[in-house]
Amino acid sequence: MPSFRHYLIATLLGVCLSAPFTYAAEAPTRADVQGSLDSLAERKLSETEQTQVKLALERTLALLDAQADSTQKLADLKKQLDQAPRLIGEAQRELERLKASQPAPIATRYANSRVDQLDALLSERSAQLNEWQKQIIEANSLIITAQTRPERAQAEIASSQARSQAINNILKNGREDNKPLSSEQRDQLAAELAQLTALTQLRRQELAGNSLLQDLGSSRRNLLEERIKRLEQELQSLQTLINEKRREQSEKTVAEQSEEAERVGSDKLLAQESALNLKLSDYLLRATDRLNQLTQENLKTQQQLDTLNQSDQALDEQISVLQGSLLLSKILYQQKDALPSLTVDKQLADQIADIRLYQFELSQQREEAGNPSAYIDKLLAQQPPENITPELRANLLDLLSTRRELLDRLNRELNALLNESITLQLNQKQTQSTAASLRATLDEQMFWIPSNKPLDLDWLQATPRMLERQVAELAWGANLRQLGAGLAERPWLFLPLLLLIAGLLWKRAFLSKKLADLHQDIGHFKRDSQLHTPLAILLNVLLALPGTLFFALCGFMLQMDGRGQNTNLGAALFEMAQAWLVFYTVYRMLTPGGVAELHFRWARHHVVFLHRQLRYLGLVVMALVAVVTVAEHQPSSLADDVMGIVVVLACYALMAWLLHRLLVSGPAREHASAFRMLLGLLVSLLPLALIAAVAFGYYYTALKLSDRLIDTLYLLMIWLIVEATFVRGLGVAARRLAYHRATAKRQAQAKEAASEGAEVVIEEPTLDIEQVNQQSLRLIRLTLLGAFIAGLYWVWADLISVFAYLDNITLYEYTSGTGETASLVPISVNNVLSALVIIGITVALGRNLPGLLEVLVLSRLKLAQGSAYATTTLLSYAIVGIGFVITLSTLGVSWDKLQWLVAALSVGLGFGLQEIFANFISGLIILFERPVRIGDVVTIGNLSGTVSKIRIRATTITDFDRKEIIVPNKTFVTDQLINWSLNDTVTRVIIKIG
Repeated sequence: MPSFRHYLIATLLGVCLSAPFTYAAEAPTRADVQGSLDSLAERKLSETEQTQVKLALERTLALLDAQADSTQKLADLKKQLDQAPRLIGEAQRELERLKASQPAPIATRYANSRVDQLDALLSERSAQLNEWQKQIIEANSLIITAQTRPERAQAEIASSQARSQAINNILKNGREDNKPLSSEQRDQLAAELAQLTALTQLRRQELAGNSLLQDLGSSRRNLLEERIKRLEQELQSLQTLINEKRREQSEKTVAEQSEEAERVGSDKLLAQESALNLKLSDYLLRATDRLNQLTQENLKTQQQLDTLNQSDQALDEQISVLQGSLLLSKILYQQKDALPSLTVDKQLADQIADIRLYQFELSQQREEAGNPSAYIDKLLAQQPPENITPELRANLLDLLSTRRELLDRLNRELNALLNESITLQLNQKQTQSTAASLRATLDEQMFWIPSNKPLDLDWLQATPRMLERQVAELAWGANLRQLGAGLAERPWLFLPLLLLIAGLLWKRAFLSKKLADLHQDIGHFKRDSQLHTPLAILLNVLLALPGTLFFALCGFMLQMDGRGQNTNLGAALFEMAQAWLVFYTVYRMLTPGGVAELHFRWARHHVVFLHRQLRYLGLVVMALVAVVTVAEHQPSSLADDVMGIVVVLACYALMAWLLHRLLVSGPAREHASAFRMLLGLLVSLLPLALIAAVAFGYYYTALKLSDRLIDTLYLLMIWLIVEATFVRGLGVAARRLAYHRATAKRQAQAKEAASEGAEVVIEEPTLDIEQVNQQSLRLIRLTLLGAFIAGLYWVWADLISVFAYLDNITLYEYTSGTGETASLVPISVNNVLSALVIIGITVALGRNLPGLLEVLVLSRLKLAQGSAYATTTLLSYAIVGIGFVITLSTLGVSWDKLQWLVAALSVGLGFGLQEIFANFISGLIILFERPVRIGDVVTIGNLSGTVSKIRIRATTITDFDRKEIIVPNKTFVTDQLINWSLNDTVTRVIIKIG
């Protein structure tokens, strides 16, 4: 017995020693903490101490509330787990019962029900459907949470244990950050420890019952899906039955009025009134048909809206629970594919207006029918007295009574039709808005989360096996049969395009000869014109058009067919048609002796190099757009698309190599500036960045960016061609103007020589393309740059919204406000990108807006010399200053802080750069007050000469020995200055002789 006792003591001691040491700290009660908080003012603490104690007590209360919440959740969870087996069994049995039973047809069950009873039943079933849709959202949430719970719960438990150990150490030492703990801080740490303990217990219980919770969610979801499917079918059948009963009533009314019209006989007045009743009954029937149609559309739209709302409500929770996982990407792709294709009835607004107008006319008829005696007297007053009989009056009274009933029914039907039309219009707008919002959220999340696993060494080793499996799984036979059927069916629909392609191929030699004739006219003074280049470009487009039309025609045929993969292949062929049109047109223009060499005057070795490289780049781009388009239309298959990844990576690598040769290592580097070289290097690195994105698993993101980058490449090529065309046009205009002036001068000299009898010397006009009007060229380039930027926005517009996701990535925070209004404002990656965009816009405006202002406005005004330069210079400084302030404000440097920085810089620069600032201000004074002007002869000190340039910092004077002397502007303001030609160029000069 003693040995057993010793063994037990040793065992317990070993367990105690092996367990981590924890400091026993009892959490305070909520009442004690609240009492301490209420009596805080009585402790007479300093303001700083009182604030710290108050924050600690409030934090303690929050932790105690969190502990109570975790404890309650734990109790609810245990209860749910106890009931889960029973609930799962009941749900499975109910599902089996539903699948085994077939409900009776709605038309049989409610054949004898009235329309109002069916309407009430429809409303009741719709409310039940909404309730079940809310329940299925909860079931889906339960499943998703259970699927991701192990990783999240274990990470949270580990974090809680680490924090608990840290709290125990702090409580054991009695100090935190080398400061002793106060009683409030001890209570706060004890409350946090209790909250972490309760949270850990909750997470452990969730892990223990995770599979049971997942089974419970699955059983609930399966049952609710079956119930919702049956209820939607029941709603559809109910609505059909209601529509049939409405139509039966309207048809019965029409039949009664037709019989009444036949019964009135040949009496003209009775026939006229009976025809009016028949017309109203016909309109009632049409209104009923339209009401039934709108009701069906409204039911369908409402179901779409409910589905979208259900997806929208579940989306946020799915994103928060599955953030960054491949499961989330698959769910998002499925939801994107499941988005309904919305069709909006554009005639609803006009129909609503027509209904309101007809209701107004109907109200007038009801007023007339409401006073039958007056209406009948009015009718009989127009009849001969011998035709007026009591029988006629009685028949008219019967017809009017029937009309009154018709008008009442028609009014009710029109009210229902109007309400249904307005409801449908609102539902369609709301459905569109919800779908657009959901699509934007899906696009944003799909863009920024990985769609595939990273391409690590294991993936590379498994690539041949996965590629072989994907190729084997493709239904080559079925796809080829569908492709052949899609291209072979309905050929007569495309006969006009086929004839156009045949005609272009037949006229290909004629087009080539016409293009050669245009090339021969280039440089000839009389035959060359500004239209030659656009015509040559058009002929090259026509030569490229057969291939483009062939690809586009095949794509259109496949999309019309729509079977299997034909839709995706059709979209790919459309993109290939676009690539062929752009690249083949430019390829022909770069042919040696073609448009680029003869019209644009590009160097021949440049043209030969570009011609060869562009052919390879075009082939790579065509292959890339085909794969990218097919992959984009199948986002749910991206995770297993090994073939697409291999092709895309190969195309990216080839594009990077070709772009590097075109923009960096080729002839383009001969006269390129450092900025152009850097820009070319960045462009050539973009495909490598896309390779990195695919390698990290962002395959879908790379596909979306590839599409936009290729469109940007198209836009850039078109922009360069259009700019070169305008430059060529201005050059032709300048040469023709110079030629006409030289010819006129030669004719004048010939006439003068003939009159004097002397020998005529004929000079050929020397023509130089540099005689182009620089102002017009600058204006055209600025306009084309604006059009290019607008085109870039059009290309990237649908992806701009996805960058809102970067607002969720916080880089740092800054304090806004003071005192109680102080708050932390986050600065995200989006803010930094916005600041970079603002810097780019500032640089672009600072370089181009002053020149544009000078060309468009200042050059048309009668300004003194120097005023235009002063205005444009000050505008440049203002643009840079405003851009600088906006950039700092975007990065979190508020004006109340920035103004002190500006003041400090102003003082520092004022002392350190005193002379520079003095010359700057003096330059402004010279430009606006004009004590000297360009061309004035001045003397300042021992220096005399002519003013040739006036700049902001200094002025250039050319002395009488033609030496240029730089004089600081401060000298003209502070020193004595003699301006010999300020107001009068006649000056007295005293020369002493002897």
